[in-house]
Formats: sequence, C-alpha cells, structure tokens
Amino acid sequence: MTNTESMLKDVLEILAPDKQTLLAVRTRRDEVLKIVQKYPGILRTYWAGSMAHKTANYNADADGGAVLDRRSFLELGPEGNGEGPRGIVKDVRAYVTERLKVNHPSVKFRGTKRGMKITYNEARDNGDDPTVDLIIALTRKGDGLWIPNLKNDQWNASHPERHTELMREEPVTLRRPRAQVVRLVKGWNTQYKSPCLSSFNITALALECIEDGMNLADGLASFYDHAARELQRVLTPDPASVSPSIKLLMDRETTLGRLRQARDGIRTAIDQDDVLQTVEDELYQVFYELIEPPSGSNSKPALANILKNGGSPIGVASGFATLRTSRPVKTTRAYGADAK
Repeated sequence: MTNTESMLKDVLEILAPDKQTLLAVRTRRDEVLKIVQKYPGILRTYWAGSMAHKTANYNADADGGAVLDRRSFLELGPEGNGEGPRGIVKDVRAYVTERLKVNHPSVKFRGTKRGMKITYNEARDNGDDPTVDLIIALTRKGDGLWIPNLKNDQWNASHPERHTELMREEPVTLRRPRAQVVRLVKGWNTQYKSPCLSSFNITALALECIEDGMNLADGLASFYDHAARELQRVLTPDPASVSPSIKLLMDRETTLGRLRQARDGIRTAIDQDDVLQTVEDELYQVFYELIEPPSGSNSKPALANILKNGGSPIGVASGFATLRTSRPVKTTRAYGADAK
C-alpha cells in the first residue's frame, strides 16, 4: 500500500462513526418509519441519505421518507387538485409525535423545508444524539416522487429512492470505493465554516466519475479533477434525471478554488508518494481539521485556511494521520437543491 493510500485510509478511520452511534441512528430511523407506515394512506417507506448510501461519517443522522398513495389523496399535488403539502405534513407530524412520545417523552419535532426533523434528546454514552429527518412524499406519474417544499406550500419532483439504488448498485469493487470517496469529500467539505457542496452534490459527482476498481487515492483525485472541470461548465445534474440541477452552497469561484486546491494536493501526494514528508504535508493541507500538522511541516496555506475559518492551528503532531482532539460538526443534508 502506498503512503498516500495508507494515510487516506487513516482519515477514513478518523471520520468513521462508532458502532454505538450507528446502532442509534438505525434504531431511531426504523422506529420512526415503523410508526409512519401505519398512517392511513401511506403506500411505503424508504431509506435515504448517508445511512442508506453507506456514506455516513461520525456526525451521522438518519434520513427517511414515507410515500403517500395519491389514490387516497386525490386533492394533493400537481396531478391532483393542486393542494399543497403543508396540511398533510402537519397531520402526519401530529400522528408521529403522539406515538413517538409514548416511549420518548423528551422528543422534539421541528419543521424543515422538506418535512420534519426529529430530535430525541436522549444522548448516548458517547454524547451523540442522532436526529431523524422525515419527508412525506407523494406518488408521481412517471419516475420519482413529489416531495414537499413547505416554504412555499408546493411539491417538487425528486427521486430519492433511485439515488439510493444507484449508490448501492453492484459490483462491490465500484460501490465501496465510491462510498469511501464520498465520505472523504464530505469530511473535507465540512471543515469549512461555510461548506460549498451539499451531500447530494458530492454523491452525484461521485456517481459520474468513480470507476470500477479505482483505489482510494486515484478515486479521490479523480473526484476533485472531475468536479472542478464540470462545475466550471454547468451545475451538477440530478443522477435520476428527475429534479433540477443541484445548486452550489457557495459562489462558483469559491467552490472551484477549494476543489482545485484539494485536487492539486492529492495529485502532488500521489506523484511524490515515496517522499513521506511531502505526502503528510499535502494531505494535511487538504484535511487540516482532521489530522495534526506533521512534524516539521511548513504547511502555511493550510494554517491560513484554519485561521480564516475560525479554527485554531495549535496541535501536537504525534504520528501519521493523527486524530485531532476535536472534530468539525457541520453537516449538509441530502437534498442539494435545498441548500440545507
């Protein structure tokens, strides 16, 4: 294994959620979906987001949806009588709240653009308290679903079920490295005070460029190179070809600058892989909040980046890909067009 590959695998370990958190996320998601499945007129439920795609990092939360059968709700949506989603989402929220509070009296519900965020207020032993994002969707003629836009009481076309299918397709020699690249890019992206890409955008770009059999280093370099080139031309299209192109969370110039800087760092590490100090310096500049500055490092651009984003450059290097004492906690949601 090369130095670059080994160090990137160490970063993946740093980003990985622990077993206790993963169990809590799955348990809470499945509990909510089991309750909402019994709401009259629900056709099916589905998993979405990072847990479904197997791209979850240490700040993992759960995403799921419940699909209303439009034959039971003829008044709803563009293909019905045009009624918006606010009323039905409010009713489903009350239904889930009443039943979830039986065993979780501290649970809180907050409205989001697409549905509801459920916070249990039951921190685990490790301090994590994963939330569940629930979307109430509506069946749609043709591909995909209608999902709520509660800000303007309208329905938007999307296909979250197809996105999950694409990320979980065989072969494993494609699925696994693609998921690992997405996890690394998500970790890189959320180091910034204001991330530039949504999780959905990262996933969509990875679906376009990661190839079967790629190793982690080449896959990550391919992602940054592809993303920088494509986003200079156009916004990323929906992988399911149902919803509009995915919006950036920052202006294009800032986004491209970050992508190019990361691309150049990964490429330099690969090209000079036999020089361990160079590999450590370059990967520290990319993952500056996740690993300590290597001993003897002169990584001034990374230090400047940390200061610009309100972080502290102080740390003691104690080895290869050393875990920092604190981690960034920002995250971006699955629906990129929402800039959530």
